[in-house]
Amino acid sequence: MSFTGFDHAAVDLLDALPSWSPEQFAARRRQLNDGLRRPGGELLTELASRLDADLTVESRRSVSPLHRDRRFAPAGSARYKDHLLLTTWEGADTSTSPTLWIRIDAHRVGFASGLGFTPVLRERWRTAVGGRSGASLATELNQLAGRHRAEVAGEKIKTVPAPFTANHPRAELLRLNSFQVRFTDELPETISTPHFASWCAERLEELLPVHRWLLANVTTPQPKG
Repeated sequence: MSFTGFDHAAVDLLDALPSWSPEQFAARRRQLNDGLRRPGGELLTELASRLDADLTVESRRSVSPLHRDRRFAPAGSARYKDHLLLTTWEGADTSTSPTLWIRIDAHRVGFASGLGFTPVLRERWRTAVGGRSGASLATELNQLAGRHRAEVAGEKIKTVPAPFTANHPRAELLRLNSFQVRFTDELPETISTPHFASWCAERLEELLPVHRWLLANVTTPQPKG
């Protein structure tokens, strides 16, 4: 089915969701599924068809559940989330592929591009960021910061890894053990209309240069020499 919009009333429920009991959640489960999770999958499918990237959308992994896995959640954390997280990636495995995210809460929409590192991918990242190709990534990140106040996120090691020096122009990027660039915008009124897909596509297109850089320089093995 084509994307027609989210149920605005269901989006508004996200504010209260972390305080709900299982009984309250069960009473609204259908509204949350029909108004949030199902259109979330439809939105991703439409965006994957619009964007110039070979993106994967899978119903079970692309639309995150609204409940937390209690086995891994920090002690005392809420049973339910205050946001809907949508994920699409380019590659065989979501855990090692360049990924695009959309995060929707009752007030804002977040967009992100990034990649988790295996030891092999971390070494490729450092080689690419520390070399000439890293300058183009830095330019894209600076432009995103200027247009959207985008920030770079990810766990960091304490020092710049060898053979790079502490005064390397991309020292902060070299210290990363994972990478994500992200920004947020206020929730538009078009959230409940088909036009929301175009609004999202415009923002994801601005992230595609970073997405393509990751694909070309980190997840694709580089020739030696």
